[in-house]
Amino acid sequence: KTIRTVGRIEVDERRFATVTTKFEGWIEKLYVDYTGKHVKKGEPLAEIYSPELFATQQEFINTLKWKTEGGVIRDDELGKMYARDNETIIDAARQRLRFLDISDEQIKEIEATGKALRTLKLNSPVDGTVIQKTAVQGMRVMPGEKLFDIADLSTVWVVAEIYESDLSLVREGETAKIRMSNFPGKVLSARVEYVSPTLSEETRTAKVRFSLPNADGRLKPQMFTNLEMDVNMGTR
Repeated sequence: KTIRTVGRIEVDERRFATVTTKFEGWIEKLYVDYTGKHVKKGEPLAEIYSPELFATQQEFINTLKWKTEGGVIRDDELGKMYARDNETIIDAARQRLRFLDISDEQIKEIEATGKALRTLKLNSPVDGTVIQKTAVQGMRVMPGEKLFDIADLSTVWVVAEIYESDLSLVREGETAKIRMSNFPGKVLSARVEYVSPTLSEETRTAKVRFSLPNADGRLKPQMFTNLEMDVNMGTR
């Protein structure tokens, strides 16, 4: 039996990232100022000024100065305890900076220069394409507010709807032929990766998912596809 249906290309959710902040601040500079730009992992997206972040850095610097200027203790045991306590406090201050997404490289820079960074660069967590941007230069940012959505489109999903009457014939691992109107004559092949355990109440269909490589970027999210699956019904 041949099952025919339509599908739609979607972003691979496993290759999707959202960029937010963990502190309040203001965007002073945008490096990525339009949707659709390709970015690499670690590439700066924006610079944010935050009084809270600046104060936390200053506390860390003061802690380092306190360690340096703490004086000399002649008793060896007391000296070891003093050094150990100092290092514990400094480690706790470093950890507070890490919790605010300041990188180890930036922390080392603060230690070396003794100066707080006025702004923090938000870097891309993945290689991919910016598919949504809410960040605007000068805007106020609150903790947890979404600034960028970044998707790696080197692999995409094809999500198809299978009717309830055909659902018992579809299994993970089955192969489908995929055709698209913008690539006439070209047939792609993919295996079923996932069959939804639930049905849509309105359409009485279940979602079936395939993955396709997309190194050249020709497959765009929201494109429609035609799918065919030849199911072996056995012999009489």
